[in-house]
Amino acid sequence: MENKPDGFVDPNIEKKEISEAEVRARLHFYHQTTKEKWKKIIEAGAILSEKELVERGFITAEQLEDDLFDETSTGSLDREAGRDQYVFASHVPHGYGEITLELDPSILEIKGAKVAMAGDWLHYCDSEEGRKYFEESEIPASEFVHYLTKFINSLPDPEWFWGKRDEKLKELIGEGFKESSSGNSQKIRTFWSLFPEIMLPKELPLSFIKKGLEEKNN
Repeated sequence: MENKPDGFVDPNIEKKEISEAEVRARLHFYHQTTKEKWKKIIEAGAILSEKELVERGFITAEQLEDDLFDETSTGSLDREAGRDQYVFASHVPHGYGEITLELDPSILEIKGAKVAMAGDWLHYCDSEEGRKYFEESEIPASEFVHYLTKFINSLPDPEWFWGKRDEKLKELIGEGFKESSSGNSQKIRTFWSLFPEIMLPKELPLSFIKKGLEEKNN
């Protein structure tokens, strides 16, 4: 049998596309927070957006300006864009805070819930075109699985979305940053789209927490 080099893809073998049912079966949602905020969540009976935390007096606006106050802060750019009105969730834990909460998939059906398919691209918008791309990436959460299935099937390796990290992905990132400096942002946008942001309006009742909290090992 002929040996094939690493990364070789036989063009005669058709790539198997993943179905919406398969995506839905593999998809999990997480919200991460701090021990201090967890106490406030219990007290409020819901995971609150940053804006709600301020309006209800759980934290102050001044605290949000302190970079050392809270690693789970929504962030100044998000506040400027009005995204502090949302509770954020992701399909993989990103390491924000000590506590990880797994959320019920039904969060996608919450009225007003959205998904930013461009992920964290807001922090890289350096033009009107880039901001327009980011704004248009926001879709109703109820349509997320459909859009996500198409996106995953468009990837050179669908497993990248589920956490696979390999040399090919490193190449994509390196080429993406290099090409974006010349005005071509397609590859680096593809990378950030591996981390879509689920945005839930105002508050998320505790009933949507599927599993108990998990704490990082000290």
